[in-house]
Amino acid sequence: MPAEPGVLAVFGDPVAAARAIRELRARGIRDLHAAMPAPFPEVVAALEKPRSVIDYATLPGALVGLACGILLTYLTSLAWPLTTGGKPIVAVPQFLVIFFEMTVLVGSLTNLVAVSAKAFFGKGSAAFPAGREFNAAQVGVFAAGGGDEAERVFRGAGAEEVQRVG
Repeated sequence: MPAEPGVLAVFGDPVAAARAIRELRARGIRDLHAAMPAPFPEVVAALEKPRSVIDYATLPGALVGLACGILLTYLTSLAWPLTTGGKPIVAVPQFLVIFFEMTVLVGSLTNLVAVSAKAFFGKGSAAFPAGREFNAAQVGVFAAGGGDEAERVFRGAGAEEVQRVG
C-alpha cells in the first residue's frame, strides 16, 4: 500500500494522462506517480522527474566493455603471435565483432547491477498502490494526498476509472 492516501486514475490515452498530470502540477499537487507498460514520452515529460541514475551507469559500463574488448584482442594477439597468410598480427577489422560483443556484455551487466541496486535501495514502486496492472495503452496515475481536487481533474481529463486509495 502507498505511504499516504490518494487518488488513482486509469487512462486509456497517454495524452489525456499527461494533460491531467500537468493540470495537477499547475494546481500545486506535486506528489504524482505514473505506471505504464512503456515510457510514453508525453507522460514522462509531464511528470518532470529528473533522469534516472541508471542512465549514467550504463554508458560508462559500455565504454569499459569496449576497452576490455580492445585489450583482450590486442593483448591476446601479441601474447600468442600467429602469422597467417602474411596478415598483420593485430588486425582491427577482425576484432570489431569482439569489440562490439564486449561493449554490449559489460554495458548490459552494468545496467543490470544499476537496476538491481536502484530496486533494492531506492523507493521503487512503494509509492504506487499495489494490485493493479497497466497493459496495452493503459496509464495509471496516482496523486498522493490529492483528494477531491485530484478526483475532479482526473474525471475532467477523461479518466476511464477513478478511485480513492488508502
